[in-house]
Amino acid sequence: MEIEFKDLGEHKIVEVSGEVDLYNVSELKKALFSITDGKHSSVIVDLKNVNYMDSSGIGALVAGQKKMKAHSGRFALVNIHDDVLNILKLATLDKFFKIYESEDELL
Repeated sequence: MEIEFKDLGEHKIVEVSGEVDLYNVSELKKALFSITDGKHSSVIVDLKNVNYMDSSGIGALVAGQKKMKAHSGRFALVNIHDDVLNILKLATLDKFFKIYESEDELL
């Protein structure tokens, strides 16, 4: 898994690539927690290059969302692969997260 950060207007974008699972989820948690501490008003996780995510990855996203909410910030997901979106829908987390189809919707 690879993680890169970029800025898009007021948003801090977290681009995640590869599979997110129990073996590497600590990297994702560390990355999310480093930017969900109130420094940024909006954090967007770009999942276009993630075609597999297990429950530990979903848990990391939920933790990031809760941390941003505690700081009155915005947390959203963008470019979700169908396989990952289906997992979110099964857990009804597609209602928990704000989900955008593309970065164009952010602007």
